[in-house]
Amino acid sequence: MKIGFYGASRAGVSMCFYLMSKGIEVTGFYNRTYEKAKEAANLTNTRVFQTVEELIESCDVIFLSISDSAIEEVSKNLPQELSKNKVFAHLSGALLSSAIKVSCRGKFSLHPVQTLRGQIEDVQKLSNAMFSLEGDEKGKEVGKIILQKMGNKYIELKKEDKVKYHLAATIASNYLIGLLNFSYSIYKDLKLSDDIIFSMIGPLAKASLENFLKDRLNSLTGPASRGDISTLEKHYMVLPDSQKSTFLELLKLTLELIRERGQFDTCEKLQDFIKSKGGN
Repeated sequence: MKIGFYGASRAGVSMCFYLMSKGIEVTGFYNRTYEKAKEAANLTNTRVFQTVEELIESCDVIFLSISDSAIEEVSKNLPQELSKNKVFAHLSGALLSSAIKVSCRGKFSLHPVQTLRGQIEDVQKLSNAMFSLEGDEKGKEVGKIILQKMGNKYIELKKEDKVKYHLAATIASNYLIGLLNFSYSIYKDLKLSDDIIFSMIGPLAKASLENFLKDRLNSLTGPASRGDISTLEKHYMVLPDSQKSTFLELLKLTLELIRERGQFDTCEKLQDFIKSKGGN
């Protein structure tokens, strides 16, 4: 099975490295900007294709490793006769395989639940990553062969569950970065250097994540978990007005876990505090 990539995205380059590390043959890259394809091919020691026709002719499976917004339009304009006996896939976590509009032998989406940077170091990240698979029958058949060769765990998604699955992934990744940056900005107000800030945020965030993964229900610590309204009041008051609503929303999210733990008295205290500040 020969695999090629339409698009020299970071995800595409990372997947190329990973597939090759598992003994899967990758032919190379085509990109509408030739220099970008050449850069990806040089980085992965694969071939650079000057035309999309050359790519399709040289591959059994073609991954559309391009932006989500471009997949439908690009696939519509692929050469139909060359594509009809090929299998096409994309790496999007949000889009269904039906976003691929070319008439072909099979379609599937293969999404790694991992952040990727287009570097060789991503091979280690991908070796521990869970994947999701969605597609038509022939597409899923091919996708499972690739997954078997990779050796990763995977889930098979129903079409109607894909967006919710992707939302959960972005919260655990993209919005987690936003939350960490919220903490960073508060520390920065104290005129601390980045190395000092990261030396505090890093161990704290890592330990919190480890605790959550080991014992989710009992991982929460701090004033909210104790119902310490006096401390929460101080936290609220020290924030600028523009960040007060964010604080209340985070408190509401925390409240859900406290309720699940059965700390109903603490929940009531937190709800009263949130309402006193104009929150719902």
